[in-house]
Amino acid sequence: MLVNRFPKMAALQKFRAIKLGYPEEEAEAIGIAEALKYAIFKRLAHSEKRYREVEERKKRKEIKHLDWEKYKLFKLASYKGHPYVAGKIETSEDYKKSVFWRFGEEGGEKIEEWAREIIKNTPESYLKDEQKFFREVWIPNRDYPINV
Repeated sequence: MLVNRFPKMAALQKFRAIKLGYPEEEAEAIGIAEALKYAIFKRLAHSEKRYREVEERKKRKEIKHLDWEKYKLFKLASYKGHPYVAGKIETSEDYKKSVFWRFGEEGGEKIEEWAREIIKNTPESYLKDEQKFFREVWIPNRDYPINV
């Protein structure tokens, strides 16, 4: 079975976050949140402004404020210190469900090894710039076939 783009994006973003200094569990949460954000962007025609508006509308009433500073580099909202996308907090467990539980331990390891190698050779300036990361890292690698 070929791996689709969603877990690839999650793994790339995880290793991007690790290389930028985030601890592994937080990087996994960022990875899955970024993959969800990109899926939302695709539906909203890549509009960051519309994305923020949708996120603010989706938040539960008890949530008074989303922090847009903690994950500013990723253009992600944060709630209580965790990535927040599509009306919910994303965690390391969510990442594991998409990458490991779905494709098994061996499949998850293949996906992560693919992502780790790409990020290892990626200039820091691309890691810190959402547009450069998308154009120079994601687009050239997203359709690489990973068979699990």
